[in-house]
Amino acid sequence: MKSKIVFSALVLPSFILLLGFSYSVSINHPSGISEWVVPESAKSVKNPSKATAENVKSGKLLYDKHCKSCHGGGGKGDGTKAKSLNTSCGDFTTKVFQGQTDGSIFYKTREGRTDMPSFKKKIPEVEELWSIVNYMRSFAPVTSKVEEPKPKVVEKKDTSKNEVKKVVVKPVTEKKDSATAARDSILARERSKIEMLLKQYENALNTSDTLIIGAFYTVNGIYIPLHAPTVVGADSIQAYFRKFFRGIKITTKFSIDELEQIGDLALVRATSKGSLTTLGSSVTIADANRHLIFLKKIKEEWKIYRYMSN
Repeated sequence: MKSKIVFSALVLPSFILLLGFSYSVSINHPSGISEWVVPESAKSVKNPSKATAENVKSGKLLYDKHCKSCHGGGGKGDGTKAKSLNTSCGDFTTKVFQGQTDGSIFYKTREGRTDMPSFKKKIPEVEELWSIVNYMRSFAPVTSKVEEPKPKVVEKKDTSKNEVKKVVVKPVTEKKDSATAARDSILARERSKIEMLLKQYENALNTSDTLIIGAFYTVNGIYIPLHAPTVVGADSIQAYFRKFFRGIKITTKFSIDELEQIGDLALVRATSKGSLTTLGSSVTIADANRHLIFLKKIKEEWKIYRYMSN
């Protein structure tokens, strides 16, 4: 009887210690997490929100507020909080993620699991959640399909037999190596991001949205307006436009004339046409400008670095 008591006293604490260790491993190293299964009913839900420039802009603002710290500015799962999490944040730029239906992405964003919180209460408006889904789609790699020329059928006459034969002549096409194709794909994706940034900037000017305008510039960004002193710093630029919009309403549309990218820097030469309305007198005049814009990519996100218009 005494030996049984001694055995229990030795084995039971060891079992409890082992159980506690197993629980700790499952919490801190959840490598065995099963695939995130989305109900078929959720997968098939159609996105009711059209991916307009305004909608994607709204999605970006919400993403930056609620998602960027973990998933990163470029959607690669490399946000500032990512390393402190027990589970991977994933990569929104991959074909695997982008191959999901909008309904699946919406379901996962709304429901959440493990380190991924549920956004049912944080973002109760369904339309706002759909705008985040639309913004996530902007992380998709841009691939351009080149249509190959069709083979020609020519008639060839055999004079010895007095016969006419049809011969298929295949056109010679230039094949790109994988490195060139990858580079072209990256350039196309970055160009798309820059064009989206300028479209959103145009939208902010037309809606007198000073908060958004300030967010488009780097912290040390510089704006050189027409017939006005140079403005230095994102906060100062925001204050400049806040004062400007008190007296003037802008209606404008940008056209990109040139876009060059070298690494994390890009140069845009553009023109704009529209009108200026003085709010006090309601007088409207035509407005046309030329723009020279330098952009810098910071953490996978393009920002305005230097901006001059005349």
